Amino acid sequence: MDASIVVLTYNNLNETTAPCLESIIANTDLTRNELIVVDNASADGTREYLLEFQRKYPFIHLRLNETNKGYAGGNNDGMKMARGEVVVLLNNDTLVPPGWLPRLTRLFTENKQIGLIGPVTNSAGNEQRLELDGVNENTYEEITSAYIQRHQGVWFATERLGFYCVAVHRRVIEKIGYLDEGFGLGMFEDDDYCVRARRAGFVLAVIEDCFVYHKGSVSFGKLATQKYKALFERNKALYTKKHDVTWSFSEIALSYWEKLDKDLRVMFEGPRTPEAVAALERIELRWENFRHLLVQVHSAEVSNQISGGQPPAVLARSKWQTRWFNFRRNVLRGTWRERVRYGRYIASRLAIRAGVKGAESDPSKELMEKVRRTLGNLEQRRVVIFPATIDYSYMRQRPQSLAKAFADMGFLVIYGTLNHTTDKVKDIEEVSPGLFVVQEWDIFPLLPHILEPGNVIYYCLWPNNLRHVEYLPYSRLVYDYMDDLCLLDLPSEQVEAMHDEMLQRADLITVSAQRLYDTLPADRRDAALILPNAVGEEFIAALAVPQAVPEALKDFERRPVSGYYGALAPWIDFELLEHLADSLPDHVLVIIGPVLDGADESLNSLCTRANVRHFPAMEQLDLVPYLQRFDLCLIPFVVNQITNSVSPVKLYEYLAAGKPVIATATEECGRIPFVKIAVDKDDFVTLVRSSSLLEAEAAESRAYAASHTWSARAAEVASRLKLDSY
Repeated sequence: MDASIVVLTYNNLNETTAPCLESIIANTDLTRNELIVVDNASADGTREYLLEFQRKYPFIHLRLNETNKGYAGGNNDGMKMARGEVVVLLNNDTLVPPGWLPRLTRLFTENKQIGLIGPVTNSAGNEQRLELDGVNENTYEEITSAYIQRHQGVWFATERLGFYCVAVHRRVIEKIGYLDEGFGLGMFEDDDYCVRARRAGFVLAVIEDCFVYHKGSVSFGKLATQKYKALFERNKALYTKKHDVTWSFSEIALSYWEKLDKDLRVMFEGPRTPEAVAALERIELRWENFRHLLVQVHSAEVSNQISGGQPPAVLARSKWQTRWFNFRRNVLRGTWRERVRYGRYIASRLAIRAGVKGAESDPSKELMEKVRRTLGNLEQRRVVIFPATIDYSYMRQRPQSLAKAFADMGFLVIYGTLNHTTDKVKDIEEVSPGLFVVQEWDIFPLLPHILEPGNVIYYCLWPNNLRHVEYLPYSRLVYDYMDDLCLLDLPSEQVEAMHDEMLQRADLITVSAQRLYDTLPADRRDAALILPNAVGEEFIAALAVPQAVPEALKDFERRPVSGYYGALAPWIDFELLEHLADSLPDHVLVIIGPVLDGADESLNSLCTRANVRHFPAMEQLDLVPYLQRFDLCLIPFVVNQITNSVSPVKLYEYLAAGKPVIATATEECGRIPFVKIAVDKDDFVTLVRSSSLLEAEAAESRAYAASHTWSARAAEVASRLKLDSY
C-alpha cells in the first residue's frame, strides 16, 4: 500500500464532501492507495451518503463517529486505520486533479529528511497560496496545469504547512505520534504538529508542481465570531504553553518573506534565464497574499501602540503601504535592471518582521498614465470615490447600488476593492459606463496626482476608511452610517473613535435607519440625511418580464411558497422558521443565500424538514424567477439592536414584485406600508396562512417601490450637496 488518504467529514455534504470524494475517485489510483473516510457525527445526510458511497465503492474504508471528535480526534481515527507508507490528510473542502498523489508524495523517495509535504493551492494563510486569475472549482485543473509544468521538481522548505492537504510519512508518525486532541474542535493542531516534526529533525516541504483546490475554511468560517475568537485564544494559549513560543502574524510573514527572498536570489543571480523567469512568476503569484499578511502585522502593531497610549493618528497611514509600493514598483513592474538592483538591496537588509524597506519613490508613471487615460477628461466631470467595503461583484448591496446610481446620473465613480471575495481586479476596470472598480492599494495612492479636489466627493462607507481622508483629494466628505457599529470586526474603542471623527469631519452624514439617526450627537443632526435602502431600476425592469419557474421549484407548482433571500446569519430567527415549517406542512419554505457566522447548524436543523429548501447565494438578477414564484415574502429577523438598525434591501425588492411581506417587529420594517408585522411565532404563522394581496394592492406596492429607487436616493444626496450640475 503506497498511501492512505484520510478525509474527515462534518456536515456540508453537497457543498464540500460529495465533490471532494468524487474528485478523489476520478483522479486517484485506488488499486495502489487506499481511501479512508471518517465522519464526525454529521446531521445533514452525510452519514447516509457515505454508506451508499461505500456500497458503490466497497474498497473504501469508512468510520462513523457517534460524536464530533474535532479535527485532531477524527483524523487520528483515520491515521490509526491507515496501512500506507504515507498518510495524506485531506480536508473535505478540497478538490484534487489527475496525477496529484504521485506528485505530492514523490519527494519522500528523493529526500529522506523530508517528513511532511504540502501542495500549492488557491486558499491558504501561508506561502502555499498562489493568486492565479480565474481559478475556481470548475477551472482549476485547466488553469493550473501550465504552472505545474513550468515548475516541475521545484520545492522549498518551510516552518509550517496548511493541513488542508498534507502528506505525512509513516516515519514521522512512528517518531512523534498523532495529532494532539487537546486542541478540541480544531485550530493550532497543525502548527503544533509542524513544530513537533521539525524538533524531531524532519524537514517540511512545499512542492510547486502539485496543486490542490481549496474552498477554504468552510467549517470554521461558519462559526459565530465570538465562538471562533474564544476557540482561537484558547488554543493559542495552549500552543504557547506547550512549545514556549509566541504565535504571531509576524512569524508567518517572516517565513513567507524567506520564500520570496529565495526566489528573488534565483532571479538576481544571473541573466534572464528560464529559471529566473519562473522564479519571478512564483513571486508575482504570492505577493498579494503576502501584502495582506503585512497589513495584519501592521494592524496588530497599531493595536499594541494604541493600548500603550499612542494617539489614534497612527492609523492614518500604514508604513507597509510605502514599503510594499517600493517592492511592487521595482521588482514586479520594473525593468530587469531595476529588479536586479533593488533585489540586491533588499536581500542584504532582510527585516526581522519581513519588512521590505526602501527609499520613497514616485508613483509608477506607467500605471498613473493608464488610470488617467481610462478615466478620460477629468476636468469636465464630477467624481465620487467609494472606498473598499464589499467586493463590487459580491451580492449587490448598498455600497455597490449607490455607486451604480451615481454613475447612472452622470458622475464618474471610482469604487475601491481589496479583492476579498469575488473581485479579481488587477488595477482598474470599467464595469459599467462611468463606473470604475479599482484595486484600492494600487490606485488610491495615485489619485492625489490625478484628481482635482474641487471636483471630488469622497463617499466614505465604514469608519475604518477614515485613513483615506488624510491623503485623498476631495471638496465634500459624505459619511454613510449604514449599520450598527458592532458589526465591524474591530475593537469597539477604535471603531467608536473613528466613527466620532467621521461624524465631525463630514459635510453630509447619510443614515440608513431612524435608530442610527437617533444615536447622532445633537450638534450633527442638521448635517444628517436619513437615507434608507432601496431597489434598483434594473431589478424592477427584470421583474416586469415574466420568467419560467425555476426547475428546482417546479415540484411545488400547486403548493404555496414562502420565500426569503439574503445572508443566513445569527440574526435570522431559525426557531421561528422551524415553527412555521412545522405548522404549515402544506406550504413550502424556500431560503436562498450564503451561510455566515456559524448559522450552518441552525440551517441544517431547519432543512431536515421535507417542506424546506435551501439554495446557495445567487446573482441579484438570478433571484427574479424565484421571487416571481414566491406567493409571499418573509423577513424573519430576530428583533435586537442590530436588526432594529437595519433597512433591508430585500424589503424594497419584495415590494417591487408586488408580493405580500410578513416580517418580525423590527423597527424599519414597521415603518413601511404593505408590510404585515407579526408580534410572535403564532401570529407569524397566522399571517403567512392568511396573507394575499389584491391586484390593486399589489400595484400600490410596486408603485411604492418604484418611488424608492437607488437613483432617487443618489438624487437626494446630490440635492443636499447642491450638486445640480453633473
